[in-house]
Amino acid sequence: MNAVLNRDHAARFLEDLREPGAPYFSPSAFSDTHHISTQRLAELAKVHRTTTTRSPDAEKLQDHLRGAASVLAIAVELTGGDRQRAVFWFRNVPLMELDGRAAEQLVADGSADGLRDYLINLSAGATG
Repeated sequence: MNAVLNRDHAARFLEDLREPGAPYFSPSAFSDTHHISTQRLAELAKVHRTTTTRSPDAEKLQDHLRGAASVLAIAVELTGGDRQRAVFWFRNVPLMELDGRAAEQLVADGSADGLRDYLINLSAGATG
């Protein structure tokens, strides 16, 4: 990832994850963007599998989506707007400085805040 930040990329990315006409993130848009099933999203968010469709505004689900979306927005910025690359990184790249887990698992485990801090430091040139 390069360190050239463009907040417009992140803003567009976040807007595309929102439920049209609603003040929350869309589980289906998130699932589509990440190429995962809504059932897998429910597992990551630690909610019942029907929550993504029956209660898309559920607090626990939205907390997970907010954390993931905020990390991904930074990743989109760091990749110069390359959403596919950001999503691939989020789901697959082990972060050795953070126990070798991928960002997706760190967010699922409730570490979105620490991951955001790590990415912000990384973008500023911190190397560890």
